[in-house]
Amino acid sequence: MAEPIVETTLGTIRGRERGGVEQYLGIRFAQPPVGDLRFRAPQPVEPWDGVYDATRLGPCAPQTERAPGGPLPERTVVWDEDCLFLNVYTPAADDRRRPVLFWIHGGAFVRGAGANTDGTSFAMRGDLVVVTVNYRLGALGFMELGHLDAALAGSQNNGIRDQLLALNWVHDHIAAFGGDPDRVTICGNSAGAGSVLALLATPAADHLFHQAVTQSAPAVMDTADPTLAERMLRELGGRGLEDLRAADPERILEAQEVVSNGTGERRVVLPSRSRGGFRAAVDAHTVTRQPAEAVARPGAGKPLLLGTNADEGPLFSFALPRDITDDEMHAAVGEHTGDPAGVIAAYAAANPGVDNRRLMVDMLGDRLFLLPSLEVADAQARAGEAPVFTYLFTWKSEGFDGFMGAMHALEIPFVWNLGLQAWAAVVGGADPGDLAQRMHTAWIAFVRTGDPNHAGLPHWPAYDTDRRPTMEFGSASVILDDPNAGTRTGWESM
Repeated sequence: MAEPIVETTLGTIRGRERGGVEQYLGIRFAQPPVGDLRFRAPQPVEPWDGVYDATRLGPCAPQTERAPGGPLPERTVVWDEDCLFLNVYTPAADDRRRPVLFWIHGGAFVRGAGANTDGTSFAMRGDLVVVTVNYRLGALGFMELGHLDAALAGSQNNGIRDQLLALNWVHDHIAAFGGDPDRVTICGNSAGAGSVLALLATPAADHLFHQAVTQSAPAVMDTADPTLAERMLRELGGRGLEDLRAADPERILEAQEVVSNGTGERRVVLPSRSRGGFRAAVDAHTVTRQPAEAVARPGAGKPLLLGTNADEGPLFSFALPRDITDDEMHAAVGEHTGDPAGVIAAYAAANPGVDNRRLMVDMLGDRLFLLPSLEVADAQARAGEAPVFTYLFTWKSEGFDGFMGAMHALEIPFVWNLGLQAWAAVVGGADPGDLAQRMHTAWIAFVRTGDPNHAGLPHWPAYDTDRRPTMEFGSASVILDDPNAGTRTGWESM
């Protein structure tokens, strides 16, 4: 079979066909962010002559091979600072104008790649066009330098700017691949979901997408953090911006690891709004407000699908001491509420018989993901301009001796229908294929219609702040009313 060819206004692109789906991989959507363009806003790609070879994935952004201190194994990655590529999966590059699913990968804003998820099943089963995208990570994508050079103001959101430029590319060119630029749903997990929230709060993105899905979204940090650059310079032994511009990417990654991981002293803390670190920020240039404020503003209504996993905390618990004292836990919780005893009691009641560390692990997950997600859901529901549908993923992993439970990011292979045999050591359970069908079909329905209901689920009502109806995705799917009531109300007293 001949390789598929697409004609765009930028030039001709050659892809490949796999499993009845056309794949166009490693398409450059921006000029290489290297040399003079390091730390600058991304620049659109220039038209080319000849045929662009889109039959192989492009490299991902510079990153380490292991999540620092975490339980997940090392993996081999092929990275390059020249990393701004996207991938398109389509049933056919025709004039059908199918709905578009635009996926933003997670990875704590320091790792991951668009290539980590294969869009074949969404394209084939859902008749969708799927786009997955790379963006700059870590210090190269999320470090503020405007105080060193006014021309770099807003650089802490360069990774978000990369996503914004990719969305502009979709707007201008996706019709050539059989997609509809007026029916774009942005979707992400973890840092990718945080990016979705950031884009909801980015005025320049408003006309580029029409619905959004967040899977375990962290809060966007309050403001850009200029101290990151100073700490990076200290680790690099440099004194100014030119030293940052001249540093090898490998040295930047080494310094970034030290800056991110701190001194290693004993610390028992809970996050507030994800302050500190290399991540998206509210600023005057790109992300101009908090996401909950953005979805509540008049005229902002876009249908939302959002949710979290029942055990978000364990994946991030490696930094917590194993022997947390009552005083340490009380002090950590007391930084966020005037009633730490009440919050601790709520978690103890929900988790009888567990030790202080496990209580802190559950609080950590809620502070990072559940509470920010509910804040956005509440704001959208109160605004009343567009529906929001919420879910709770409860399928428990049998890996890691059962400690991880319904862990952070475990929903991804179910949502994407990613050949669950390959995930068996982590997924486990009696019939993961049934859950994958329920979730995959719900996401397809939402991308196509703005409503995740389908025949394989009980009726899924839109979320409201009275009942707080939430779809449980586990061994069965049922509607739960306010499933996090006990712990949620404890935090709301702060």
